[in-house]
Amino acid sequence: MSTPGSAPGSTPAGRRRWFARDGLEFTRVVNLSDALFAIALTLLGFALDASAVSLDRPFAALLDQPGELIAFALSFAVVANFWWIHHRFLANLGALEPVLIGVNLALLGSVALIPYPTSLLGRDPTAVGAVVPYLSLLSVVAVLHLLLLVRAGSVAAWSRPMPDGLFGWILAGWGASAAMTVLGLVIAFVAPIVGLAMLLLTWPAEALVAWRAPSAYRQWG
Repeated sequence: MSTPGSAPGSTPAGRRRWFARDGLEFTRVVNLSDALFAIALTLLGFALDASAVSLDRPFAALLDQPGELIAFALSFAVVANFWWIHHRFLANLGALEPVLIGVNLALLGSVALIPYPTSLLGRDPTAVGAVVPYLSLLSVVAVLHLLLLVRAGSVAAWSRPMPDGLFGWILAGWGASAAMTVLGLVIAFVAPIVGLAMLLLTWPAEALVAWRAPSAYRQWG
């Protein structure tokens, strides 16, 4: 075990519950995380119902379930993006500790639920009762990513020293993306379609911050 940023194998006093990057415990957390994201992505396909498709027309598979296909494509892109954010985060960690592991488990539990509101969204992507639960869960996942980032920064869990001033830029980038999701949730109570469309702004929001940030953002953010 080692303190973040210290040489692998060192075990400073008071940090005996840290799990170093080269240890089995760290690897198990990474493997569990990747496996759950993969399962969530796979389960999204179960929102499609082949029995509801007419076989009398050549393109019925695309025309008979437009809502389900839209929900699948949107959720696949969103979950894949969440995985990429999570992957970048873990790639920069030097060690894990109990609070980080606990927040990560909460995040994974939230990701595991995404196929459920996706199925609701597939029934009617314009309904408040479908869009609000969907965006609520995505907002929770986005906020939990922010909590992971803040916790890692507060305990200096990085694998190497972070450049001065960079943490604020990373927090701003992830926060901008999360803010678009939360704003979409608020709007969805009045205009579900507009709220859902706000998801399209999550990527440009972070990209704008990354464009203004120091070049090191690309390696850390």
